[in-house]
Amino acid sequence: MNNIVSKCYEESNDIWGLPQKYKDLLLYPIKLIDKKYQNLFYNLLTYPKNSIADKETIKMSYLKFLYIHGMKDHIINNNLLDFLSYITHQNKISISEKIKNYPINSYSDFELELVVGDQKFSEYDFDNIREIILEQNGLSIEYVNEFNMEFEKSLEYIYKKNKMTNEDQISIYCILSGYNLEDVKNYTWYQFNKLYERLLIYEDYKLYQPLLTSGQVELKKGKIDHYGIHLGKKGRYDSMFINVDEFVDKNKGLNIPPINKK
Repeated sequence: MNNIVSKCYEESNDIWGLPQKYKDLLLYPIKLIDKKYQNLFYNLLTYPKNSIADKETIKMSYLKFLYIHGMKDHIINNNLLDFLSYITHQNKISISEKIKNYPINSYSDFELELVVGDQKFSEYDFDNIREIILEQNGLSIEYVNEFNMEFEKSLEYIYKKNKMTNEDQISIYCILSGYNLEDVKNYTWYQFNKLYERLLIYEDYKLYQPLLTSGQVELKKGKIDHYGIHLGKKGRYDSMFINVDEFVDKNKGLNIPPINKK
């Protein structure tokens, strides 16, 4: 996250499902039960605009990018305002265009202003707001900007072979944890994803560690992660890549050139 966001971001708030604060604006996390707003979150805020090979597009704010590439469309505009109303718990939200130079010959000749309640935010404030919303709902600006079309095609192929929906994950979590849907519906997406990942690690450990200890099974390499292991952030394409040392070990004897491990 950028320096401005990192100074105001309270990571512990995500654990408890509390809002983040940008200036005087409270930003609330998306809850598990609110599937509509999770879909809007992905459709509106996760587009990797910097992957577009156009200098003007890369330089412009994300809000201006949305505005130019679809927000004038009635549906997209209403979806964004609806989403921001949900995130901020405010009903009075608008986006206005302010002309800097006339006639308008380039994107820099006008600015956008976001108004939430009685507070006004520039289009570059919106970049920070977007980054906070991404972070508090389990993604990050770094994850979005890692987008690579070729890697994305490979990732899509991998997921097609083992496709699991959010509904599947919720069902699995309830079965393994003993909770019912009513118990978990008000979890935030951040809370659910963290608990779901930890629960799967715990179940693997509970199943395989006794077998390893008793000698009934043996791992060729590595070990079973303890369920108390620190779970750091994952890159967008981490699931696609094999560890360099593991790759070399598996391919001993083959004529493979040295691998640069930068």
